[in-house]
Amino acid sequence: MLPVPAGSAAGGVLFMVVVLLGALLATATWVYADARTSAKRGRPIVSTVGKYQLRTPASWFVACVLLWELCIPLYLDTRGAA
Repeated sequence: MLPVPAGSAAGGVLFMVVVLLGALLATATWVYADARTSAKRGRPIVSTVGKYQLRTPASWFVACVLLWELCIPLYLDTRGAA
C-alpha cells in the first residue's frame, strides 16, 4: 500500500473506504452463512425480483456484494417472512 502522510485528507478517505468495504464484506458473509443455515434446515430464503430469483446462499452473497444497498434490506425482509 502507498504511504499516506499522517493527517492528510487522503488518509481519512482511505480509512473510510476500507471500513465501508469491510462492512460490506462482513454483512455479505453473514447473509451467506445465514442463508446456508436456513437451507440446511429445509427453509431456503428465496426472493424473486422480476425475472431474477435469489435462491442459493451463493446467489445471495453475490447480490449483496454487487447491490448491497438493495439486497441487504431485501434479504432481511425475505428472511423475516420465511
